[in-house]
Amino acid sequence: MGGTRPRIRDLGYSPGRFKPGPKNSLLDVEGVTVGQVTIHAEPNIHTGITVIFPRGVDGTRKIPCYAASHDLNGMGEFTGTHGIAEWGFTNSPIALTNTVSIGKVYDALFTFQFEQADAQGENDIESGRRMTIPVVGETFDGLLNDIRQSVIDKGAVYRAIEASKTQSEILEGNHGGGTAMRCHGWKGGTGTSSRIVPGINGKKYTLGAIVQANHGAKLDLRIGNVPIGELLDKERRERGDEEVPLPAAGRAAEGIRTLLSSLTSFVASRSMQAWVGGHSAGRNVSGEIFLALSTGSVPNELATGSSGFDYLPPLETHNVETLKNEVIDSLFYATSEAVEEAILNCLCKAETLKGFKGRSTEALPVDRVGKLLGRYMVKVD
Repeated sequence: MGGTRPRIRDLGYSPGRFKPGPKNSLLDVEGVTVGQVTIHAEPNIHTGITVIFPRGVDGTRKIPCYAASHDLNGMGEFTGTHGIAEWGFTNSPIALTNTVSIGKVYDALFTFQFEQADAQGENDIESGRRMTIPVVGETFDGLLNDIRQSVIDKGAVYRAIEASKTQSEILEGNHGGGTAMRCHGWKGGTGTSSRIVPGINGKKYTLGAIVQANHGAKLDLRIGNVPIGELLDKERRERGDEEVPLPAAGRAAEGIRTLLSSLTSFVASRSMQAWVGGHSAGRNVSGEIFLALSTGSVPNELATGSSGFDYLPPLETHNVETLKNEVIDSLFYATSEAVEEAILNCLCKAETLKGFKGRSTEALPVDRVGKLLGRYMVKVD
């Protein structure tokens, strides 16, 4: 998707047992739309924003999605998660950007919601019922981007919203919110994948993942249980190449921001089991925060007979479909597979980027990785 570099399946590794959807992308989930804006202003500005609408631009605000979040390491920010924890759903778009820009994006999404209400002729009571805390996640791109310039503004957010109406693929690697991110010491960024999980009577469920990968150390990188990071480092030392280190904070900084279209709150906690990072230590410096949403059941919370502001309103119910507890392991496996592949797609698609203060982060050497996987990965017929 986008560019000439391969995805991980092109190198011979297909994570897990479940098959991907036709695009192998979050966009395989019916109704989901994604818009990306990428900003390059040489030599120092390299950043962007990704905006996800679980039910499209028009439907997301009207019909909420069940949602949950989980922190492996909470040293980061994902706004709106307190409201999600309290109510168990959200009707906000989800935006992913850099750390400094989170407030501007939050403000722009609020303004966008007000404008949607006005355009649909809603009064203040009705629009207040549909209003929700914007959901905005961040990762730090300040090594390759002059983050102090804070160039993401309302205009960039609105361009991403507009792009979501027509964008037919999620651009991976150096695109959107992941533009200047680093992953396992190589160039990282945006990645996506999907899985089709079979149900009974021929029914199928689609799970999609998107990551903004900005985490990990080179030596920890594993692909298909092959210690790729260690093998590439061994090759480098045998060639006598010297590695130019980035500042210590850059080598240690990590953070994966994940949105999954799934069916239960348990899924958010299973996202961290995507094993591409050695012993998966969940290092201390920066956070791994996961968000899961379901577009399956339609709770229709915002179409009740009561205003929601009434004192002691009459009780109402709605019908939803839920998974049986005994079968949910299949969803856990699919989640881990999709997140793993999204991270690896990000690494494979990302390109070398020279940015702020002349710092450069190299792209993963996919030709070498393909050969190493061919040599060391165990083939199972």
